Amino acid sequence: MNVVKDILLGQYFDQALEETKKIVAMPSYRRDLTYGAPVHQEIKNVLNHCIDLLKGFGFETFIAPDYRYGYADYGTGDKLFGIICHLDVVPAGNIDEWKTNPFEPIIKDGKLIGRGTFDDKGPTMMNIFAFKYLIDNGFKPDYKVRFIFGTSEETNWECMEAYVANEQLCDLGYVPDGHFPVVYAEKWIADVDLVGKFESEFELSGGEVYNAVNDLVKYDGPKKSEIAAWLKKNSIDSYEKDNYLFVKGVSAHGSLPFKGISASTWLLKAIAEMGLKHPLAEFVSKYAHLNFDMKEIFGDLTDETGSLTACNGIVEVSKKDFRFTINFRIPCTREPKKDVVEVLKKFVSNQNIELKLSSIEDRVYFPKDSEVVKNIMQVYKEVTGDLKAEPIAIGGGTFAKSMPNMIAFGAEFDMNDSTMHAYNEYVKIDDLKKMMEIYAKSLVKLTKLK
Repeated sequence: MNVVKDILLGQYFDQALEETKKIVAMPSYRRDLTYGAPVHQEIKNVLNHCIDLLKGFGFETFIAPDYRYGYADYGTGDKLFGIICHLDVVPAGNIDEWKTNPFEPIIKDGKLIGRGTFDDKGPTMMNIFAFKYLIDNGFKPDYKVRFIFGTSEETNWECMEAYVANEQLCDLGYVPDGHFPVVYAEKWIADVDLVGKFESEFELSGGEVYNAVNDLVKYDGPKKSEIAAWLKKNSIDSYEKDNYLFVKGVSAHGSLPFKGISASTWLLKAIAEMGLKHPLAEFVSKYAHLNFDMKEIFGDLTDETGSLTACNGIVEVSKKDFRFTINFRIPCTREPKKDVVEVLKKFVSNQNIELKLSSIEDRVYFPKDSEVVKNIMQVYKEVTGDLKAEPIAIGGGTFAKSMPNMIAFGAEFDMNDSTMHAYNEYVKIDDLKKMMEIYAKSLVKLTKLK
């Protein structure tokens, strides 16, 4: 089938953009992070919206009774082709850092701005309407095509755990929540908590999730003015309010911690510099602050898929105990337990700190010369004309890890300029158009059996 770009973008893109704006306006982040907690109504709303939309297009649809996931099927093939999207988003964080309301999407300077515009609601709608164009114009896939919608990708993935336990697995498919041209490798992800008991002179807290750089921490304790002065000397903003000192950083995706500014590690470094004794402050100051690969502890773990990275998301220090989370992205050829978890556990045990493993998320690793990578690269090159493109490895973890035969295919064009998880998240309108065309042309090739 020949995809006519003028018709695709002329008749379908505006609809896709309007539907994207509708679901971005739904603040579908999890409020209760407890495993098994009921799905929040805002997440139910966006899932219902997408399912109803596809039902109106003639798809057979299903929503799990507990709203963990939903899906929509088109076609009758024996084999299943999956497009796995997620409808939850990370919280907005410090609302003062947003130039516009994160849940009132606007278009400005050629960008659609709002939480979830890029991760993952924009790419989700571009895929839906790319496929709508195909079926409206007589395309018949050899696979049954299934759009799968998850509701907890940004937290604990229990949505896909439930899907895999209860539903048909995909024979082939992709996740539009990574990068172009195709992601052949996704690092292991390990979440750990560093905890302990200690009688502290101060208290502090900040952060909401493991996988985003901590950008705002509040502090109550001695030497507030000295800490603020030291931070200012190092170009870190802070302010006092309600007898607390608030330290400001810059949020970034957990796979790219060097793109952000960690309010928590800067504050703990300042605390150590002021001579306030605490095992967590001493550890962070020496081994974690600005040391994203933590080579002093682990050595150099770099392989072809990149280096180790460490990101602090949550910090809690009370008068009696403390907790400091680390989100590790571990190169694909390493062993996460042996090379990272056990090494760090032994290391911190000598410093009055205990390590608790929260989770290890599996890697995705397809050799570059594997059939799936070669096939998708061929598709990408054919539809874009970019003959120099090469498959890439990332630290981010996508739903490609949720089942075999899935790979991350788009939707980000420049991973060095990512706005995912950041304040003022946006996606360029031209990039939305480009991805819509790529997915439409790719689906023609990927869903036909040879």
